[in-house]
Amino acid sequence: MTKEEQNAATKAAIERIQELNESNGGYCIRFGEALPLKEPKYVSIHGTIDAPARWVEKRKDDIVSADAHVLVDRDRMTITLNTDENSAYMDQIVGTLTLSTEMQEFGINTGEYMSCFDMADRIKQLRTYFETQQEAMKLVTELRSFKAKIDKELELSDDKRGNQTIMRAQTVESNLPKSFKVNMPIFKGTEKRTFEVEVEINPNDLSCTLVSPDAHDIVVQERDSQMDGVLVRIAEAAPNIVIIEQ
Repeated sequence: MTKEEQNAATKAAIERIQELNESNGGYCIRFGEALPLKEPKYVSIHGTIDAPARWVEKRKDDIVSADAHVLVDRDRMTITLNTDENSAYMDQIVGTLTLSTEMQEFGINTGEYMSCFDMADRIKQLRTYFETQQEAMKLVTELRSFKAKIDKELELSDDKRGNQTIMRAQTVESNLPKSFKVNMPIFKGTEKRTFEVEVEINPNDLSCTLVSPDAHDIVVQERDSQMDGVLVRIAEAAPNIVIIEQ
């Protein structure tokens, strides 16, 4: 294109722009390279156990139920919402029921053993979760002055006919209380619960750990209650989404 032709084309374009401005209120013409095209991004979010329900409730009008499903894994305590399931850009919202920070700090039912002195330091740091701080500090004192009486009985018999019997019995008596009560949430984002905790002593090295049958029962019961509540919310917001238990 010659210079004269370029000028003519530019003039014609300007005149056309002026006409459009008058009729449509104005246009913006950009010169130079256009922005590069970008691929769409999929959504992957990990949140608390009710995250999938919140997503469905707020965006149910944008979700095609026939192209979405929910996976429930009670052992891992997760609920996973997958939308646009046949697309490479499938969105995934994962809700996880997680033990509270307080439960993890105490180490209840984890099988973690430590010396009585280390346990005393841990209890002192976490005394605010006891029914009273006086009870916590009493336990700290007892752990630091831990005394145990170990009785062992060993019986060996041999009838000289190839039959042998070995019996061993061991009992441990200590100054520690049988149990104490704490008040804390079991799972993140849930209400506080009061339950009993026991100090379990390893007779071989006198290390200790915290166990709580009550907390274990609450974990199982509340896990199912929390997860079932989320599934009900999803079913009410989008009845046609398939829910699959794994």
